[in-house]
Amino acid sequence: MFQSRETNPHFQPRQQRYAQPHHPDSPNALASQVPQRFRPSPPSESPPPVAPLLPHSHQPSSHLPISSPGPVSGPRPEPGSRPEPEPVLGPRPGSRPGQVFIPPRAPPHSRPSPITHQGTPTSHYLSPPIRVPPPRKTKGLTWLVAICCVLFWIIVILGGLILLIVYLAYRPRYPKFDITSASLNAAYLDLGYLYNGDLTLLANFTNPNKKVSVEFRYMVINLYFEGTLIGARYVEPLSVSPKGYRLRDVHLVSSQVPFSRTHVAHLNEQMRLGRIMFEVKSYLRTTSTLGGFFRYSYWLYGHCKFVMSGPPSGIMVVKSCVTKR
Repeated sequence: MFQSRETNPHFQPRQQRYAQPHHPDSPNALASQVPQRFRPSPPSESPPPVAPLLPHSHQPSSHLPISSPGPVSGPRPEPGSRPEPEPVLGPRPGSRPGQVFIPPRAPPHSRPSPITHQGTPTSHYLSPPIRVPPPRKTKGLTWLVAICCVLFWIIVILGGLILLIVYLAYRPRYPKFDITSASLNAAYLDLGYLYNGDLTLLANFTNPNKKVSVEFRYMVINLYFEGTLIGARYVEPLSVSPKGYRLRDVHLVSSQVPFSRTHVAHLNEQMRLGRIMFEVKSYLRTTSTLGGFFRYSYWLYGHCKFVMSGPPSGIMVVKSCVTKR
Protein backbone atom coordinates (compact mmCIF):
# COMPACT_ATOMS: atom_id res chain seq x y z
CA MET A 1 0.00 0.00 0.00
CA PHE A 2 1.07 3.54 -0.59
CA GLN A 3 1.96 5.72 2.31
CA SER A 4 -0.11 8.87 2.41
CA ARG A 5 1.76 12.20 2.40
CA GLU A 6 0.36 15.32 3.83
CA THR A 7 0.06 17.97 1.12
CA ASN A 8 -1.80 20.67 3.07
CA PRO A 9 0.79 23.35 4.03
CA HIS A 10 -1.16 24.32 7.15
CA PHE A 11 -0.57 20.90 8.71
CA GLN A 12 3.12 20.72 7.84
CA PRO A 13 5.67 21.58 10.60
CA ARG A 14 6.95 25.16 10.46
CA GLN A 15 10.50 25.67 9.38
CA GLN A 16 12.91 28.15 10.90
CA ARG A 17 12.90 31.37 8.92
CA TYR A 18 16.56 32.18 9.43
CA ALA A 19 18.30 28.90 9.38
CA GLN A 20 21.65 30.35 8.46
CA PRO A 21 23.27 32.75 10.85
CA HIS A 22 24.84 34.75 8.00
CA HIS A 23 21.63 35.18 6.07
CA PRO A 24 21.40 38.75 4.71
CA ASP A 25 17.95 39.24 6.28
CA SER A 26 18.79 37.74 9.65
CA PRO A 27 18.92 40.03 12.75
CA ASN A 28 22.58 39.18 13.34
CA ALA A 29 23.54 40.33 9.87
CA LEU A 30 21.51 43.54 10.23
CA ALA A 31 23.09 44.28 13.58
CA SER A 32 26.57 43.75 12.20
CA GLN A 33 25.95 46.43 9.53
CA VAL A 34 25.39 49.16 12.13
CA PRO A 35 28.47 51.42 12.49
CA GLN A 36 30.59 50.93 15.57
CA ARG A 37 30.13 54.53 16.83
CA PHE A 38 26.35 54.11 17.13
CA ARG A 39 26.57 50.93 19.18
CA PRO A 40 25.96 51.52 22.88
CA SER A 41 28.78 50.64 25.21
CA PRO A 42 27.93 48.74 28.41
CA PRO A 43 28.38 50.62 31.71
CA SER A 44 31.76 50.22 33.35
CA GLU A 45 30.49 49.90 36.93
CA SER A 46 28.47 46.67 36.82
CA PRO A 47 27.51 44.30 34.02
CA PRO A 48 24.07 44.94 32.57
CA PRO A 49 21.25 42.50 33.29
CA VAL A 50 21.01 39.81 30.69
CA ALA A 51 17.70 39.01 29.15
CA PRO A 52 16.75 35.32 29.15
CA LEU A 53 17.84 33.54 26.03
CA LEU A 54 15.69 30.89 24.51
CA PRO A 55 17.04 28.24 22.20
CA HIS A 56 16.16 28.71 18.63
CA SER A 57 14.52 25.36 18.49
CA HIS A 58 11.78 26.54 20.90
CA GLN A 59 11.42 29.96 19.31
CA PRO A 60 8.33 30.43 17.23
CA SER A 61 9.16 31.17 13.62
CA SER A 62 6.83 34.12 13.35
CA HIS A 63 8.67 36.55 15.72
CA LEU A 64 11.90 37.00 17.67
CA PRO A 65 12.13 36.91 21.47
CA ILE A 66 11.98 40.60 22.40
CA SER A 67 11.22 41.43 25.96
CA SER A 68 9.26 44.65 26.22
CA PRO A 69 10.82 46.97 28.82
CA GLY A 70 8.63 48.51 31.45
CA PRO A 71 7.81 52.17 31.71
CA VAL A 72 10.91 54.31 32.26
CA SER A 73 10.66 56.65 35.20
CA GLY A 74 12.57 59.89 34.94
CA PRO A 75 12.30 63.53 33.92
CA ARG A 76 10.90 64.28 30.56
CA PRO A 77 13.31 65.66 27.97
CA GLU A 78 13.42 69.42 27.71
CA PRO A 79 12.03 71.00 24.55
CA GLY A 80 14.72 71.56 21.94
CA SER A 81 17.06 68.84 23.27
CA ARG A 82 18.14 65.88 21.16
CA PRO A 83 16.41 62.57 21.89
CA GLU A 84 18.59 59.72 23.04
CA PRO A 85 19.42 57.18 20.36
CA GLU A 86 17.48 53.96 20.50
CA PRO A 87 19.48 50.86 21.38
CA VAL A 88 20.38 48.68 18.45
CA LEU A 89 19.85 44.99 18.64
CA GLY A 90 23.00 43.02 18.15
CA PRO A 91 24.53 39.67 19.01
CA ARG A 92 26.10 39.24 22.38
CA PRO A 93 29.68 37.94 22.42
CA GLY A 94 29.74 34.26 23.19
CA SER A 95 26.07 33.61 22.34
CA ARG A 96 24.86 31.13 19.82
CA PRO A 97 23.61 32.13 16.39
CA GLY A 98 20.00 33.17 16.39
CA GLN A 99 20.06 34.66 19.86
CA VAL A 100 19.57 38.46 20.27
CA PHE A 101 20.74 40.59 23.21
CA ILE A 102 18.75 43.66 24.27
CA PRO A 103 20.88 46.11 26.33
CA PRO A 104 19.10 48.02 29.11
CA ARG A 105 18.44 51.76 28.89
CA ALA A 106 20.86 54.03 30.68
CA PRO A 107 19.34 56.25 33.38
CA PRO A 108 18.64 59.82 32.21
CA HIS A 109 21.17 61.39 34.62
CA SER A 110 24.12 59.31 33.38
CA ARG A 111 24.78 60.46 29.85
CA PRO A 112 28.11 60.02 28.08
CA SER A 113 30.22 63.09 27.43
CA PRO A 114 29.88 64.55 23.92
CA ILE A 115 32.52 63.24 21.54
CA THR A 116 33.54 64.88 18.31
CA HIS A 117 34.01 63.04 15.04
CA GLN A 118 37.74 62.73 15.78
CA GLY A 119 37.25 61.15 19.18
CA THR A 120 38.21 64.28 21.17
CA PRO A 121 35.89 65.71 23.87
CA THR A 122 33.99 68.83 22.79
CA SER A 123 35.34 70.92 25.68
CA HIS A 124 38.94 70.34 24.55
CA TYR A 125 37.97 70.96 20.92
CA LEU A 126 36.25 74.31 21.53
CA SER A 127 38.56 75.84 24.16
CA PRO A 128 42.25 75.64 23.22
CA PRO A 129 44.83 76.17 25.94
CA ILE A 130 45.59 79.84 26.79
CA ARG A 131 49.21 80.92 26.50
CA VAL A 132 50.31 83.58 28.97
CA PRO A 133 52.98 85.89 27.46
CA PRO A 134 56.12 86.40 29.49
CA PRO A 135 56.41 89.72 31.38
CA ARG A 136 58.08 92.53 29.44
CA LYS A 137 60.86 94.68 30.80
CA THR A 138 60.70 98.45 30.30
CA LYS A 139 63.81 99.91 28.68
CA GLY A 140 65.74 102.79 30.20
CA LEU A 141 65.14 105.01 27.14
CA THR A 142 61.38 104.66 27.60
CA TRP A 143 61.64 105.81 31.22
CA LEU A 144 63.76 108.80 30.14
CA VAL A 145 61.22 109.89 27.50
CA ALA A 146 58.36 109.54 29.98
CA ILE A 147 60.18 111.67 32.58
CA CYS A 148 60.93 114.38 29.99
CA CYS A 149 57.26 114.48 28.93
CA VAL A 150 56.14 114.79 32.56
CA LEU A 151 58.60 117.66 33.19
CA PHE A 152 57.52 119.44 30.00
CA TRP A 153 53.85 119.34 30.96
CA ILE A 154 54.65 120.49 34.49
CA ILE A 155 56.52 123.53 33.07
CA VAL A 156 53.65 124.31 30.69
CA ILE A 157 51.07 124.14 33.48
CA LEU A 158 53.15 126.27 35.85
CA GLY A 159 53.82 128.85 33.12
CA GLY A 160 50.12 129.09 32.33
CA LEU A 161 49.30 129.60 36.00
CA ILE A 162 51.93 132.35 36.30
CA LEU A 163 50.61 134.17 33.23
CA LEU A 164 47.06 133.95 34.55
CA ILE A 165 48.08 135.36 37.93
CA VAL A 166 50.02 138.23 36.29
CA TYR A 167 47.13 139.05 33.96
CA LEU A 168 44.63 139.11 36.83
CA ALA A 169 46.99 141.26 38.92
CA TYR A 170 47.91 143.90 36.30
CA ARG A 171 45.00 143.76 33.82
CA PRO A 172 47.11 144.96 30.82
CA ARG A 173 45.40 146.99 28.07
CA TYR A 174 46.57 148.07 24.63
CA PRO A 175 47.83 151.65 24.10
CA LYS A 176 45.90 153.98 21.83
CA PHE A 177 46.84 156.19 18.89
CA ASP A 178 44.81 159.34 18.29
CA ILE A 179 44.98 162.73 16.51
CA THR A 180 44.40 165.66 18.80
CA SER A 181 44.48 168.39 16.19
CA ALA A 182 45.53 169.01 12.57
CA SER A 183 46.15 171.99 10.26
CA LEU A 184 46.10 172.05 6.44
CA ASN A 185 48.61 174.67 5.30
CA ALA A 186 48.48 174.04 1.53
CA ALA A 187 46.73 171.79 -0.97
CA TYR A 188 46.75 172.34 -4.76
CA LEU A 189 47.27 170.59 -8.11
CA ASP A 190 50.22 171.29 -10.34
CA LEU A 191 49.74 170.80 -14.09
CA GLY A 192 46.21 169.73 -13.34
CA TYR A 193 47.03 166.26 -11.91
CA LEU A 194 50.11 166.54 -9.60
CA TYR A 195 49.13 167.03 -5.96
CA ASN A 196 51.14 169.20 -3.57
CA GLY A 197 50.18 169.60 0.08
CA ASP A 198 51.38 170.53 3.58
CA LEU A 199 49.65 168.98 6.61
CA THR A 200 50.63 169.08 10.29
CA LEU A 201 49.22 166.57 12.80
CA LEU A 202 49.39 166.53 16.59
CA ALA A 203 49.55 162.78 17.37
CA ASN A 204 48.58 161.51 20.80
CA PHE A 205 50.01 158.27 22.24
CA THR A 206 48.05 157.19 25.35
CA ASN A 207 48.76 154.45 27.92
CA PRO A 208 45.49 153.44 29.67
CA ASN A 209 47.15 150.94 32.08
CA LYS A 210 47.52 151.63 35.80
CA LYS A 211 50.50 149.35 36.56
CA VAL A 212 52.07 148.77 33.13
CA SER A 213 54.50 151.08 31.36
CA VAL A 214 54.54 151.21 27.54
CA GLU A 215 57.38 151.97 25.16
CA PHE A 216 56.89 152.82 21.48
CA ARG A 217 60.04 151.70 19.68
CA TYR A 218 59.06 152.01 16.03
CA MET A 219 56.39 154.36 14.63
CA VAL A 220 55.51 155.17 11.02
CA ILE A 221 52.57 157.39 10.03
CA ASN A 222 51.21 157.36 6.47
CA LEU A 223 48.77 159.89 4.92
CA TYR A 224 46.22 158.83 2.26
CA PHE A 225 43.69 160.54 0.01
CA GLU A 226 40.98 158.14 -1.18
CA GLY A 227 43.37 155.16 -0.91
CA THR A 228 46.36 156.88 -2.57
CA LEU A 229 49.50 157.39 -0.43
CA ILE A 230 50.41 161.10 -0.46
CA GLY A 231 52.79 161.35 2.55
CA ALA A 232 54.77 159.33 5.15
CA ARG A 233 56.69 160.23 8.33
CA TYR A 234 58.86 158.37 10.82
CA VAL A 235 58.44 159.26 14.53
CA GLU A 236 61.18 158.94 17.10
CA PRO A 237 60.72 156.30 19.88
CA LEU A 238 59.11 157.38 23.12
CA SER A 239 58.03 155.91 26.46
CA VAL A 240 54.71 156.45 28.24
CA SER A 241 54.22 155.92 31.97
CA PRO A 242 51.09 154.28 33.44
CA LYS A 243 47.94 156.37 32.96
CA GLY A 244 49.96 158.88 30.88
CA TYR A 245 50.15 160.22 27.33
CA ARG A 246 52.70 161.82 24.99
CA LEU A 247 52.15 164.26 22.11
CA ARG A 248 54.21 164.46 18.94
CA ASP A 249 54.05 166.89 16.03
CA VAL A 250 54.02 165.07 12.69
CA HIS A 251 54.69 167.19 9.62
CA LEU A 252 53.53 165.55 6.39
CA VAL A 253 54.60 167.15 3.11
CA SER A 254 53.31 165.90 -0.28
CA SER A 255 55.20 166.83 -3.47
CA GLN A 256 54.29 166.07 -7.06
CA VAL A 257 52.03 163.10 -6.32
CA PRO A 258 50.26 162.03 -9.55
CA PHE A 259 46.46 161.78 -9.30
CA SER A 260 44.01 160.07 -11.60
CA ARG A 261 41.16 161.92 -13.25
CA THR A 262 38.75 160.61 -10.67
CA HIS A 263 40.93 161.80 -7.79
CA VAL A 264 41.40 165.20 -9.45
CA ALA A 265 37.65 165.64 -9.85
CA HIS A 266 36.96 164.61 -6.23
CA LEU A 267 39.68 166.89 -4.82
CA ASN A 268 38.40 169.92 -6.77
CA GLU A 269 34.84 169.25 -5.60
CA GLN A 270 35.91 168.88 -1.92
CA MET A 271 38.06 172.04 -2.03
CA ARG A 272 35.11 173.98 -3.48
CA LEU A 273 32.92 172.73 -0.58
CA GLY A 274 35.65 173.26 2.02
CA ARG A 275 35.60 169.68 3.36
CA ILE A 276 38.64 167.64 2.31
CA MET A 277 38.77 164.03 3.60
CA PHE A 278 42.10 162.37 4.58
CA GLU A 279 43.16 159.09 6.15
CA VAL A 280 46.07 158.31 8.49
CA LYS A 281 47.41 154.82 9.11
CA SER A 282 50.05 154.24 11.79
CA TYR A 283 52.25 151.17 12.40
CA LEU A 284 53.51 150.96 15.99
CA ARG A 285 55.94 148.45 17.53
CA THR A 286 55.14 148.48 21.26
CA THR A 287 56.71 146.90 24.35
CA SER A 288 54.90 146.57 27.69
CA THR A 289 56.62 146.01 31.04
CA LEU A 290 54.79 144.28 33.91
CA GLY A 291 56.19 144.86 37.39
CA GLY A 292 59.59 145.88 36.07
CA PHE A 293 60.70 142.36 35.12
CA PHE A 294 58.22 140.85 32.62
CA ARG A 295 58.37 142.38 29.11
CA TYR A 296 56.54 141.45 25.93
CA SER A 297 56.32 143.15 22.51
CA TYR A 298 53.51 143.36 19.96
CA TRP A 299 52.35 145.40 16.94
CA LEU A 300 49.57 148.03 16.97
CA TYR A 301 47.74 149.44 13.95
CA GLY A 302 46.02 152.82 14.18
CA HIS A 303 43.50 154.06 11.63
CA CYS A 304 42.07 157.59 11.64
CA LYS A 305 39.69 159.35 9.26
CA PHE A 306 39.29 163.12 9.53
CA VAL A 307 37.88 166.04 7.54
CA MET A 308 39.78 169.32 7.06
CA SER A 309 38.53 172.70 5.99
CA GLY A 310 39.99 174.48 2.96
CA PRO A 311 43.61 175.79 2.96
CA PRO A 312 45.62 177.85 3.84
CA SER A 313 44.13 177.84 7.33
CA GLY A 314 42.36 174.52 7.26
CA ILE A 315 41.44 172.97 10.59
CA MET A 316 40.14 169.57 11.56
CA VAL A 317 36.37 169.37 11.54
CA VAL A 318 35.53 165.69 12.17
CA LYS A 319 37.67 162.71 13.15
CA SER A 320 37.32 159.00 13.89
CA CYS A 321 40.24 156.86 15.23
CA VAL A 322 40.55 153.13 16.00
CA THR A 323 43.57 151.19 17.32
CA LYS A 324 43.80 147.45 16.81
CA ARG A 325 46.39 144.82 17.45
